[in-house]
Amino acid sequence: MALVDGLPSVILKNVSQLIQQKVSKETAPLVEKFSEILYGNISTSDLTYRNDSDVYGATLSLWNSLNEFKHGNALIKVFNPEVAQNGWKSSHTIIEVIVDDMPFLVDSVRIALNRKGLSPHLMLNCPMQVTRDKSNNVTQLANASEKKIKDSVNETVFFIEIDRITSDEQ
Repeated sequence: MALVDGLPSVILKNVSQLIQQKVSKETAPLVEKFSEILYGNISTSDLTYRNDSDVYGATLSLWNSLNEFKHGNALIKVFNPEVAQNGWKSSHTIIEVIVDDMPFLVDSVRIALNRKGLSPHLMLNCPMQVTRDKSNNVTQLANASEKKIKDSVNETVFFIEIDRITSDEQ
């Protein structure tokens, strides 16, 4: 389970339970590991006013994007999650970015957001080692700082919340 400020988080514990209940038994351990890596450095203040079902929905959305990611191509999704469409909600616009890991990614993403006049309310990023099967599905993952997994590729996942954008053009 991910720790928040060095202590177990009730919300993240509940998210872990939701993963165990709702995700297939084969996939649940990977999604749970993904959640631990993703929220491994989140602070208590970043979890304030959040509920476990929306954090679970955000985790699953990003997990699904990770499985869509093709090595060598950046995957970028920008959307306003709604319960009817996505199964979870947020008062913010969400940006999911998955790219091959490389130096200065956080700075590059911040610069790109600043150029568009966007300030993130929350920006989670986590470089990780990912192993995929022939169908491109994630079969194994670990934090980038852990012992190297055989045949893994380093990828970085971003979950960013910005002020809600309602215009398609914007």
